[in-house]
Amino acid sequence: MTTDPVPEFGPEFSTHLRLIEMARELPPVANKGDHSRLSDVASTLLEAFVRHAEDERFLVLRLPPFTARLVENGQQRVVDRLVSLVLEADLAEQPCRCSELAEEIASLIEMQIVSEEWDQFGG
Repeated sequence: MTTDPVPEFGPEFSTHLRLIEMARELPPVANKGDHSRLSDVASTLLEAFVRHAEDERFLVLRLPPFTARLVENGQQRVVDRLVSLVLEADLAEQPCRCSELAEEIASLIEMQIVSEEWDQFGG
């Protein structure tokens, strides 16, 4: 008897879950006001998300052109907002928009991952 909890899902599923977990870590870190830690956490997420987008590019390119553009645009929006958060945290100016950006990114990544799974794996 095997104890594999989700045998029907591939490695993309665990990567998606990890990205969502990482994104959910952003708001609590941002709310603490530790800009250095926030910059590190956001930078790590940015690297992981870019790697994810590169790894799944072949899947995106197999989608219908309009759907592929939507996925790519969503991925670019996540990257842009993460870059903004890293820069905002690095500058540590007052007032800081870090908490709002962190909340937005957590929502964007979750929506992006759900959309990718729906588009690529048929829901």
